[in-house]
Amino acid sequence: MHPLAYEHLKKVMEEKKLVGSDEMCEYYPCHFSGQDCTWCFCPFYPCEDERTGGEWMKKKEGGRIWDCSDCFWIHKSEVAKELLKEFKKFRIDSVEDIEKRKEVIKEVFSILISKYNHLIERAQ
Repeated sequence: MHPLAYEHLKKVMEEKKLVGSDEMCEYYPCHFSGQDCTWCFCPFYPCEDERTGGEWMKKKEGGRIWDCSDCFWIHKSEVAKELLKEFKKFRIDSVEDIEKRKEVIKEVFSILISKYNHLIERAQ
């Protein structure tokens, strides 16, 4: 995991509260105006699920990288809030849990994508 992602997720997991829109961020809005920036660094990255708007891109130096520029659903407030609840339910309490408990993270992703598929469809 990238060090910036680690630090952001560590703060979110410790505080266990929504960030909301971070209008002070130099990249805001990176997805859409009014987005919830709690999951700025997505705990599901790379989800590899093109329904989210993400896709594999070729890198200049060869290989591929998952591009989630067109992913919007996790930045909707209701989804961000629900993800915090699901992490609590599954006892995902730290970044280390996110990194080590991949099968649980996949299960949480499946729960959220099923529950909020109407937001995904609008994002595409």
